[in-house]
Amino acid sequence: MHLNTIIKSITGGASSAHAYIIEGKAGSGRDEFIKKLSMGLECRCTDVASRPCGSCNACRQIAAGSSMDIVRMQMSGKTAYKTEDANAFSSRLDMDAYGRYLIGIIDDADSLSETVQNKLLKTLEEPRPDVILLLGTSNPDHLLSTVRSRCSTIRLQPEQAAPDEEEKERADALRAAAEMLGGKGAFCEFREAIEKNVKTRADAITLIDQAEDGFRERMMSGDSAAAMADRLELCEKARADIERDMDRSKALKRLRLELTGH
Repeated sequence: MHLNTIIKSITGGASSAHAYIIEGKAGSGRDEFIKKLSMGLECRCTDVASRPCGSCNACRQIAAGSSMDIVRMQMSGKTAYKTEDANAFSSRLDMDAYGRYLIGIIDDADSLSETVQNKLLKTLEEPRPDVILLLGTSNPDHLLSTVRSRCSTIRLQPEQAAPDEEEKERADALRAAAEMLGGKGAFCEFREAIEKNVKTRADAITLIDQAEDGFRERMMSGDSAAAMADRLELCEKARADIERDMDRSKALKRLRLELTGH
């Protein structure tokens, strides 16, 4: 099942499930799928078919790992979860969500002991209406039948689990364009890069995000804080212009000229 179809099913009320087993081998793209699914569930884009948009605050916070609505069960043991981990996880999920949902994630859920799984049963069976639980596992048979019966299962196909090669190439191209935005290379090279790779507003916002990350890293590395702050301000102005439907190519070209002083 395609990611967007799953997002529509959950957010559109077509599915009554609040807990999902995400079945896929660890390291095969399962974690990335869970991140993208979480972004899609929290996404503020009004067009459900475009979720996750990657550019709204909710998407950006999840991508950066700073969302208060993503609750990961912490493993206090060296190789296993403990009952206190389950208790803390369940307690946090009893709190209100800041956004659309409060999403509880358990990585490597097949490593949960029987005792810990039993501790989680009530949370799985009677979560708050705004809580969604995602259990990542490579072997759901290691989960108790009582746990499995309370979850819907999403089995990742190879094309879902493995990173798309074309998508990776486009991501690399956007990163390269972001470096050019900061001043690397000639303006004509930057213009060619954005005309080839920036196809949507979300692409333009992603490019600006990456450029801003670069300026923040330079600030941390000792570059002039005032100069980097000025650059970040110019980036935010361009972002606002693009979000107000200004032509993205024009906005990015203007930003490049402003950042390089030309």
